[in-house]
Amino acid sequence: MGESKPISEQIAKLAVGLRYEDLPEKVRQRAANLVLDLLGSMIGSKNVESSRIAAEVALEMGGPEESSVIGHGRKISAPNAAFANAIQGYAFDFADDHNESNAHPSVATIPASLAVGEQLQASGKRVIEAIALGNEIVCRLGAAFLGKTYYQGFHPSSTCGTFGAAVSAAKLMKLDVQQTVHAQGIAGSQVGGLMAWNTSGSYTKRLQAGHPAMVGIISARMAQKGFDGPPEIIEGQDGFMQAYSYERQYDISLITDGLGEEWTFANSSIKVYPCCRYSGGHLDACLDIVATYAPDWRKIQHVLVRSSDYTIRLLAMPRKRDPQNVVDAQFSMPWQVAIALIDGKIDADTFTDENIHRPDVRELMAKVDWVVDEEFERRYPEHYSCAVTVDMEDGAEYTSTVDDPKGDYRNPVTQEQLEDKFRGLAGRELDEERVERLVALVTHLHEVEDIGELFALTG
Repeated sequence: MGESKPISEQIAKLAVGLRYEDLPEKVRQRAANLVLDLLGSMIGSKNVESSRIAAEVALEMGGPEESSVIGHGRKISAPNAAFANAIQGYAFDFADDHNESNAHPSVATIPASLAVGEQLQASGKRVIEAIALGNEIVCRLGAAFLGKTYYQGFHPSSTCGTFGAAVSAAKLMKLDVQQTVHAQGIAGSQVGGLMAWNTSGSYTKRLQAGHPAMVGIISARMAQKGFDGPPEIIEGQDGFMQAYSYERQYDISLITDGLGEEWTFANSSIKVYPCCRYSGGHLDACLDIVATYAPDWRKIQHVLVRSSDYTIRLLAMPRKRDPQNVVDAQFSMPWQVAIALIDGKIDADTFTDENIHRPDVRELMAKVDWVVDEEFERRYPEHYSCAVTVDMEDGAEYTSTVDDPKGDYRNPVTQEQLEDKFRGLAGRELDEERVERLVALVTHLHEVEDIGELFALTG
């Protein structure tokens, strides 16, 4: 891979040549675990309003019976199925996260890979290849923005996810190098994902998984049929890095250095809370304080959160001081701090319309403040560090500091915890027998001859 070659060509050569056996065991296992992790949300969110709407639209668009819409027992075209399944997978905001890229690598790549894999009756090994490639591209592209593409108003899960989904689809479709280059070039012109959803708590946050999953597949299909795209779509003049970077701050070397040798996506984090990943630090700290000191929330005088600059910008903007809907709550630091200190837990049933306006939560929210911590800002985005201090009316002070939130690869969940998370989500819609069969199937994904076996169990 010479430096003179376009980045899309370097990626394409890796994609075409990669075989399951080339992947380190840790990487293979990580890819399978990420399928289990996201699949739980795909299944469990069927009756969430945004999921219902996405599935309804996808089923109306229909198409040939290629791929399943999870929970609906119907097959439609692969792009349309991926669209619905990805939005379902993002509804709880429970998907894996990668620190340096600020992205959720799997939200587009896994739905795209599963849809194309089902259409083509691909084996589990081939699906793992596709997911590893797609997730790696998402993480590397996102990291190249140096943690700052958010400041430009773009959501890297969507922008970078479009490229990742295209590469995953191209791999499963067995496109050659030139076709895979074109698939990326085509995908680059379909990149979207504005952070504007955060100003109104809108469902477009969840669309930013569905759109890249769908257009990633479409990009690969167009390339397969001879449609072309610019080879220097990533690094070229008016290309992705220039167009989507903040003040044109980016580092191309983070995309190419060690490509195919170091698998950075394997260090993504598994979420333990169904809300913004930036919330992990203050929620860990609040729940630690509850578990250690059991403070009476009625006697709390003041709560101070110390965190990084972007965490505060994202989660403590004026609207988040008065959240009005579930998406707002998933991105509201003061609301999350208050309900964590009162309830002593955070799970998929925390973020409900009924809880948003609870008088006790609103009362404690008014006592929550926040500041940028210079040391935590220096450590960002490699570390999402945070500290919470609770001052009581009697003068007692309780502090908890979190260097890396639970689920980070430096503070990982266990395999058992991951599987229990799946059981809790999938069990919202499926009986225990099917849930356990899915756990067994996905944890041994490399042994599956036809990925369609998975969809036969999801309904």
